Amino acid sequence: MNSEAQSKASEIQTKTSLDKYTIIALAIGLIAYPVLYSTDFFSSLLFPFLPDEFISSLHNDDERTEWWYFVFSNLLFHWVPFLFIRHALIKNNETWSSIGVDWSWFFKHKNWFVGLLTILIVSAFILPAIYYGNEFPTSSQAGFIGPISTLERLVTIIALAFTAAIAEEVIFRGFALTRLKRIIPNPWFILPIIAISFVFIHGEIRGIGPTLNYLIFSLIFGAGFILKGFKRLEILIMIHFLINASLVFVY
Repeated sequence: MNSEAQSKASEIQTKTSLDKYTIIALAIGLIAYPVLYSTDFFSSLLFPFLPDEFISSLHNDDERTEWWYFVFSNLLFHWVPFLFIRHALIKNNETWSSIGVDWSWFFKHKNWFVGLLTILIVSAFILPAIYYGNEFPTSSQAGFIGPISTLERLVTIIALAFTAAIAEEVIFRGFALTRLKRIIPNPWFILPIIAISFVFIHGEIRGIGPTLNYLIFSLIFGAGFILKGFKRLEILIMIHFLINASLVFVY
């Protein structure tokens, strides 16, 4: 093993404690983020200061305000914990490979990604006309999360799909598993902790079906990352992206 490979391996294997930057990043990603999102904390703070017209428009399907509010709040909730993780890595002189991700993998397979994005973008332009003609509905049959117009479908690809795939895999698989392993040697004991947090970042508990869906999703993805030796997080990111991007095709 050459010196560079040894250095990368030591980033995961040699540390047996957590520094303050890592603790803060874990606390924000696994505790603050799920609690604040599932309780809609920031909405309760902001709404008293927002115009009445905006509040009423959230309940008006014709204006689609609720959908856009959902998009922008998701961007905030995803990227803030991600930035804290990036800050922790910088402070500890750790690379992205220490959490099992190689960003160059996406450039190596760029032709596939360009082709996939082309299909998704073309679909975003043609599906609304095929589905609805000239008269758009006020909501998607997929629920309030479902996009309707071309613009909403493009935002779903660019913002929601990319954001959730990258941020959630970095937060809940790459960073959480590799860092908690430093104090919990058996990574299989970590999976339930992460799964619980993962459920709550998708909102309040609404029923057994959605809860089991997110639990199973988290356990399978976490198990895959462990079995791959805490490497190839980019594959999980890609699968996660495809799942989210499928919203482009909803009716």
